[in-house]
Amino acid sequence: MRSKFLAAVRVLCVFALFTPGILHLVGTTGFITGCITPPTDGTDGTDGTDGTDGTDGTDGTDGTDGTDGTDGTDGTDGTDGTDGSGTTGDTGLTGKFVGAKTCSLCHVTIHRNWSATLHARALESLEGINQGTNAECLGCHTVGFGQEGGFKDRATTNSLAGVGCENCHGPGRDHVENIEDESLYPVIDIGADVCGACHTGSHHPNFEEWQESKHAAVTEELAQEFFEGTNVNRCGICHSGDAFYSIVLKTETIEDTALEGIPAEDQNPITCAICHDPHMQTGNAAEPEDGRDYQLRYPEVAFPTPDNSINSTTNPDRFNICGQCHHDRGRDWTSNSRGPHYGHQSNVYVGEMPMPDGEEDSPLVLSRVSVHSFAREQCATCHLFRQDFQDENAPAIAGHTFTVNEDSCATAGCHPSTAQAEAVKTTLATEIQGRIEEVRALLGDEALWQYSAEGGPPSGDQGDIPESIRKARFLLLYVEHDGSLGIHNPAYVRDMLLEAKELIEGEANWPPP
Repeated sequence: MRSKFLAAVRVLCVFALFTPGILHLVGTTGFITGCITPPTDGTDGTDGTDGTDGTDGTDGTDGTDGTDGTDGTDGTDGTDGTDGSGTTGDTGLTGKFVGAKTCSLCHVTIHRNWSATLHARALESLEGINQGTNAECLGCHTVGFGQEGGFKDRATTNSLAGVGCENCHGPGRDHVENIEDESLYPVIDIGADVCGACHTGSHHPNFEEWQESKHAAVTEELAQEFFEGTNVNRCGICHSGDAFYSIVLKTETIEDTALEGIPAEDQNPITCAICHDPHMQTGNAAEPEDGRDYQLRYPEVAFPTPDNSINSTTNPDRFNICGQCHHDRGRDWTSNSRGPHYGHQSNVYVGEMPMPDGEEDSPLVLSRVSVHSFAREQCATCHLFRQDFQDENAPAIAGHTFTVNEDSCATAGCHPSTAQAEAVKTTLATEIQGRIEEVRALLGDEALWQYSAEGGPPSGDQGDIPESIRKARFLLLYVEHDGSLGIHNPAYVRDMLLEAKELIEGEANWPPP
């Protein structure tokens, strides 16, 4: 009974919002107080010497209006919200778009959070540079501009100013007029092309840059496994945007068959909404520019204390936003099937590695804090270099290819120039690559020492590999799979390769005859 009553109230709220003629009735009966804000001027007042204003929203020079209105020479009028001067209003809000204010009747918290974002003030940003009527820009700074029922101007469709709910979820009128019909619920789409409709072009090339990144596609082998209905919970949490959204962000339990039958091209990879919260500012950005927030779901910087336990090295809560996926999966030197995972960049950066239970305090090499740990935006300092649009020959750089731009080394104040930073990087990479090749030469034929799933001896023969060689191979692959050739933590990586060399050279019977 209660749910039916509430449903009726919601319908009446929506009906009242779009039916100006009954607003006074609803407001005076108090039947649904709080669902609809009464107009500032009462529609039943009359103007004249006694100070009550007329239906056009203006009153006498010193009078007061009706019981729910205030007087003044520019008093507000009825439900369309226009003022006495007629500068803003919603008389044209009669099409398929309804505006965020209507959504707020039910989605109160989301609307409040959204109201504080730059999306909510997107039209104001245009108006601030005298481009508030530029048709080339309005499509991405308002709701539905150029479409039937979309934004026209402040005077007639003011509730559609800014980037609102319907930019991403589609027109809402059918839903608000049929709120019990689940088939009309707004679309939730985490696809990157939703954001890419506007965050594109020479001024905002986020989408094009992301398309060039490895985030833009599910790894081919895994996409096939997801299609076949396997490994979604084990691998999908970081290789599938669909899985991450459901398991991590929505905290839902899903089956491994959740993506069964969905071809790779229709599976969502790591899209914008995985890292960014479209509904609210979060305060997670380290040094945002120009009043921005970037709406990051996780902190941009974090300073975990190095910890070599498996529980810690695999715990994403310790790491920054990149470390939510780029952290270890728990294979230590005693593993025989596969070596370290390829995603442990955060662990190398922190200076830690997973060790077997009971050996956490005796790691293969001592932890080292990276010389880069105090870069002002940590990973983003180098991998998300940004530059404002200058002209068509020097377009904006959004940083969403995630490839390192050495200009960041200089602009961050870490190196005196880009050229010097490139020289240091090249020198280090040459050294580390040389040490890797030296260790590999000492290990010899991979068929003798590799993991069983990587071309080495079968699982039953892995125990025949000397312990020192098993430790050395782990250190070697821990460095190689980090992929930075030492940049993430130069001293730590160097120590690992030196220790690997010493372990091999200390094994008298290696390589076997």
